Amino acid sequence: MPLPKPNYMVLGAYHPITLLNTIPKVLMACVAKYLVQMSEIHALLLNNHFSCHLARTTSDSLHFMSKFVKDLWCRKEVVSSLFLDIKSVFPSVVLTHLVHNMRTRGVPSQYTSWFKCKESSCRTTLSFDAYKSEPLSLSKGIDQGCLLLCMSFQFYNTDLVDVCNIVNGEEVVRFMDDTLLLAQGNTLNELNGKVKDMMVRHS
Repeated sequence: MPLPKPNYMVLGAYHPITLLNTIPKVLMACVAKYLVQMSEIHALLLNNHFSCHLARTTSDSLHFMSKFVKDLWCRKEVVSSLFLDIKSVFPSVVLTHLVHNMRTRGVPSQYTSWFKCKESSCRTTLSFDAYKSEPLSLSKGIDQGCLLLCMSFQFYNTDLVDVCNIVNGEEVVRFMDDTLLLAQGNTLNELNGKVKDMMVRHS
């Protein structure tokens, strides 16, 4: 059970809940299912995306990380890791970047155009007790509750996985907005340089 906030006069103490119409959820579910199947058949996303993929769960990501580390320990090598978590990720999604990444990965234009139309025309109403605001247009973000949320975000943030160089002893593991950078080598100084390079490298 979540702990009560210390001061409810502060705006940050509240977390908005998005309520979606029921009928569009059916269409969203169909599109989400198609994107999952298409990404598996045509390998649009890398294997180290462990969310919204068939037969890739949270446990699988933990087993992958554990095996990566233990295999290197058996060879007397050193492992360095950096855990990243994106704050307020879903309300901050830039739609143009999402559509660009989906098209770059090979998602057909009829789906990206529909997604762009759906998100760009979004409006919301804020309700607090007896107060209800006028409809407000949303310039960015993905509906937190939309059935397309998980799959679309994998395309949005896929560049973080592309930065790794497996030949150089690097790996990246992602589960939604959580990212793990892994590097192998002989010394900690060598690994610190690898992880830093991964952080600033363009995919």
